Amino acid sequence: MFRTTQDIVELRRWAEFREARPCRDTRTGQLQLSLPGGPGEGFEVGWDEFEPAFVHARQVFVYDDAPGSRRCFIGAAAEAEVFVCGPRGAPAP
Repeated sequence: MFRTTQDIVELRRWAEFREARPCRDTRTGQLQLSLPGGPGEGFEVGWDEFEPAFVHARQVFVYDDAPGSRRCFIGAAAEAEVFVCGPRGAPAP
């Protein structure tokens, strides 16, 4: 089940439990999490940079709370809705 939060502590707990590291997309600079075994497309930043940027930009964190799930999204609320529901009128993936 997907959950949505703006709570950085909740985001960090989810990430650390899965050994994810905070990073930024190399092309866009957007915040993201790098999960072990993932594509590794971002450059790593520390939590001390990630956390204030997340809060200041009023980002949302969408994550699947199923055991072992690694699906997550960080971004604007409108983008998060597309991540969860797909484009308007389209079924979710």
